[in-house]
Amino acid sequence: MRGRAMRTTVSIPDDLAEEVQEMARGRSMSDFTREALRERVDRLKREQLARELDEAYRSEAEDPSLDPDWSAIETGSRANG
Repeated sequence: MRGRAMRTTVSIPDDLAEEVQEMARGRSMSDFTREALRERVDRLKREQLARELDEAYRSEAEDPSLDPDWSAIETGSRANG
């Protein structure tokens, strides 16, 4: 666990709590919940980054910011001088 821990109360349906207890395989509810929350937060961050990159790529495709001369050099379409 990183840093300090904040104690909190979370209400979940009984059937979900039972599933968690079955799946936890000897881990505490706190450990299982902490792991599940970390995985979810990490996934949401990756999804956000993917959206931001997609938006940036689309924007660049619509209105390139790279100087056309540099683009030609990068792609090798300009003869060496």
